Amino acid sequence: MASYAMTIDERSTQGKALLTYLGTLDIKLQPLTHVPAPCQYTKAEMRAILAESTAEARSGQGTSHEDFKREMASWL
Repeated sequence: MASYAMTIDERSTQGKALLTYLGTLDIKLQPLTHVPAPCQYTKAEMRAILAESTAEARSGQGTSHEDFKREMASWL
C-alpha cells in the first residue's frame, strides 16, 4: 500500500470528474488540511549550512560516505 499527495481543483469540471472516477475505483481519499512549505530555510541559511558542511568535510569531520549510506538504508 502506498500514500500519495496531489492537488485537485475540486471546483473545476476536470477536478470533479477525477474525484468521481477515483471514487469508482474505491480509492481512499483524505483531504489535507495543512500542506507544509517546501523548505523551512532561506537561501542564505542553506548557503551557510552548506559552507559549514563543506568546512567539516575538508577538515575530516562529519560522517563517512559508507556510514551515511548505512544510515540512509536504515530509513527505508
